Parts: sequence; structure tokens; C-alpha cells
Amino acid sequence: MNKPWRLALFGVAAFVLFLVLTAPASKLLPLLQPQLPGVQFSGISGSLWSGRAQLVQAGGVPLNDVRWHWRPLALFTGALEVGVEAQLSRQPLHAHAGLGLFSGAYAADVTGSMAASDLLFLSGMHLAELSGQVDFDLDRVTGLGGGMPAVAGVVSWAPARVLAPLQLDLGKAQLETQIDAGVTHGRLVASGGVLGVNGDVTLNPDGSYSLVGDVSKQGGVPQAVDKFLDTFAEPVAGGGYRLQWSDRIQF
Repeated sequence: MNKPWRLALFGVAAFVLFLVLTAPASKLLPLLQPQLPGVQFSGISGSLWSGRAQLVQAGGVPLNDVRWHWRPLALFTGALEVGVEAQLSRQPLHAHAGLGLFSGAYAADVTGSMAASDLLFLSGMHLAELSGQVDFDLDRVTGLGGGMPAVAGVVSWAPARVLAPLQLDLGKAQLETQIDAGVTHGRLVASGGVLGVNGDVTLNPDGSYSLVGDVSKQGGVPQAVDKFLDTFAEPVAGGGYRLQWSDRIQF
């Protein structure tokens, strides 16, 4: 193909891309909806280049006052990507959200915080009452098309306190994770409270998870915790326990 034709095709492609990015987002987002399962938009204004939505429901998590701007450099990695600013439980959230040609929907550089009680409510787990603040700094979140997402990054909870059905002070708990073949692997450490925890966590796309690690009592714990450790954990030298626990998150 000679040079004039190449230039002409490049010009046509650039013009089409310009039309797509500047067209009203309210018209284009419904066309992208099949590629974004579990994501719903309302109150849309602006364009794909720069716009906002009053509410975005992402996997059941409500994001308010969502604003986005296109990140054109992501095209070189084979992805359409936007920078996102939003409110999550009345606190600021920053992220990059994208749709990769081969990787599907993903999020990257996700930073924010929320009350532990709000996180528990959004997860659908209403059998406990928590206090403290959860801070997250996530490098990558994949598998957003269905099932349990895989997460690479750091999540911290402090002061980590369980208020009900029993009272338990865990000090500070931190989970640092990475992704391997769609599976989340991480290290969980809790210190500064009545229980010390140091263990390995695995979370699979189907919601099944496991925790294998060491637990030590650093102070007086409720009788129910003593009974749980005596029943489900193996005592080790020095007064600690070796815990191997597995279950499934329902979603």
C-alpha cells in the first residue's frame, strides 16, 4: 500500500475515533454494556472522552458522583482506559478502569478508604459488627466479568475491632496480595491486638478461599475464640496454634 493510501486510512481511523470519543456517553455506554457485566450507569452526561454519572453500580457496589477522562496512552497496551474519580461510602476513590482487547474488564491503581462497617454491609455479611477504617491501595483488579475478582495490592484495617457478636481487638490487620493465573494469593498479618495472625491466604474465582497460618494469643480473648481455636486449630510449641481454614464466599 503506497504512502498516500496509508495516510488516508490513518486519517479516517482518527476521525472515527474522534467521533466515538466525543459522542454523548448516554448513547454509547448502552452499546458497551454487554462488555461490562455487573456494571450499571445512571444520570450520565458528557462523552466517553470526559463525562460523569450520578451513580454507577459495579458488582453491587454503589459509586456516587463518578467522573472520568480518557487515557489515550493505554491504546498502546491494547486497552480502552479511563481515569476515574468517585465517592465510595462518602469517601473519595481514585482508579483507572479499562477494557482490554485480551484481558477483558479491569481496574488499576485503585486507592481509597471506607469504614469497616460499610465494607461488611456491601459484602452482604451481616452476622458481625466491625469498627475501624479500611484503606486500600490496589495495583490491579481482574476478572470483573463474573465470579470473584482477582486482586493484587494492599488492604489495611486499623484499628481492627470486632464489636459483635463478640468483642475482639486485633490492633492492625494487613493483607498484601498478588495474582497468579487468575487466583489471588496473599499474606495476612495482624498485630497489636489480643490475637496475632501470620498466614497465607488463597482466594479462587469461584469464591472458595483458604487461610493457613499461625495464631497466637497476646492477651485475654473471649471464651468463644478459645473454643474455636481448641476445636479447629492445632496447638503448637510455645502456646500458639496452627490454623488451616477454608470456606466459600457466597455472591
